[in-house]
Amino acid sequence: MKLSQLTILILFSLLIRMLLAAFLEFGNDEVYYYTYALHLQTNYFDHPPGVALLIRFTTLNLWLQDEFFVRLGSIICATIGTILSYRIGSLIRNKRTGLYSAILYNTSIYTSIIAGVFILPDSPQVVFWLWSLLLGLHLVKCSQSQRPVPLRLWIFFGLITGLCMLCKVHGVFLWLGLGIYVVFFQRKWLTQPGIYLAGIVSLLVFSPVIFWNIANNFVTWNFHSNRINPDKNLINIASFLRAFFGQIFYNNPVNVFLIIVALFYYKNKSFLHKDTGRFLLCTGLPIILITTLISLFNNVLPHWSGPGFLTLSFIATAYLGSIGKSFKKVYPVVLKISVTFILLIGLLGLSIINFYPGTMGNTEIKDHGKNDFTLDMWGWQEFEKQFSTYIEQDDRLHKGPSLKIVCNKWFPAAHIDYYVARPLNAEVIGLGSLKNLHHFAWLNKFRSEIKNGGNAICIVPSNYPEDVEAEYKDQFASIKLLKVFCLERSGKPAKYVSVYSLEDYLGDKQ
Repeated sequence: MKLSQLTILILFSLLIRMLLAAFLEFGNDEVYYYTYALHLQTNYFDHPPGVALLIRFTTLNLWLQDEFFVRLGSIICATIGTILSYRIGSLIRNKRTGLYSAILYNTSIYTSIIAGVFILPDSPQVVFWLWSLLLGLHLVKCSQSQRPVPLRLWIFFGLITGLCMLCKVHGVFLWLGLGIYVVFFQRKWLTQPGIYLAGIVSLLVFSPVIFWNIANNFVTWNFHSNRINPDKNLINIASFLRAFFGQIFYNNPVNVFLIIVALFYYKNKSFLHKDTGRFLLCTGLPIILITTLISLFNNVLPHWSGPGFLTLSFIATAYLGSIGKSFKKVYPVVLKISVTFILLIGLLGLSIINFYPGTMGNTEIKDHGKNDFTLDMWGWQEFEKQFSTYIEQDDRLHKGPSLKIVCNKWFPAAHIDYYVARPLNAEVIGLGSLKNLHHFAWLNKFRSEIKNGGNAICIVPSNYPEDVEAEYKDQFASIKLLKVFCLERSGKPAKYVSVYSLEDYLGDKQ
């Protein structure tokens, strides 16, 4: 039986993602979101519960806790995202456009790796974003054919958009996009009860997040508002340039180039129905523009605007589909370049992270490896092996719940929790401010406290150096360095991990 081109694309990309998921350790964010799944909540310090539920599902309620199974949800979501991209492309033009859309989805670093391999809130968010986009385009199609929009379609749109917001609050940009489209191009929808009912449904789905924040002094809103609170007296050119070029890189420079070309020809060439194009522009542009605007004043993460570029990519594939007859072969050269780019990024990333000799960062022992992003995803498994052997030889330390590991920040606390405390059946306790601990402030409630006079250890990787004595001198009477572990990558020191003994707990002074 001959496989369709879409099936081949899905199977090939699935294989690549599975390999990356199996052979890379967790990054800072991923391993932190794993802690969400340990105790389910209706909301968390940083994000809604979508990613936690996804991890619980793919790990069979935490029965399978290997990196691969924790990440399996993102791989499944990327497969669904490929299919939805094909459906959207086929709807707005034809099957060729659908195939091109599926290809662009799998060649974007954001959708194919960041949200497609790494387990992040974006992983389920992208699926519900695309699903909402598909439903929104069906709303537009009804107007194009002069048909009334069925009430069930409005309700379904409200439900899926609400679920998108339940994965990541960025889903609210779907409603912003729809609102802009309605106000400027489709005011007659304001006379239909369906749009208001859809809004109510979205609000009901999202309401657990709202109630949790009410009960917790709106900690999530305060956290995110502080991240984007601009200093009106200072424009940060450095953060703007990082965001600008970061967005281009994350969404594949080739794909971004295609989007720009398509937008350039959008007005003059009828490759897309005007209402369809308007809806995609209204939905995709706001999150890109707002992310870029914020970057003028604050540091932002380039993947925040990923859903916007994903939305605009359908305009690019519609343009490619419109000129497809001029191609001698099914796939234009630009798509082949895009595919080559993502394959090279995947191969280089896997190779550098696992095999680069030593570190690309600082080389002084006190902060060896600092500023080397690859060390976020390497070395913790090796450290656990060395540390476990050390514990067996040191009578002062014992495996089990009696072994308390204190941290004052969510990273590297989450790495230590997963790679060290979990296999040793120990407990990580957060000692510090809410600003630094994040979800660990809630995890503390499920873990036994350090009793006055009790002992603990502190683990400090050199790529995230910490002055342990200065940090804990008011909480422990005695602080001693036990051992410094050297972790070598390809025969050269990549980072050092220092283990301290903290004795005679005096109480948390925070």
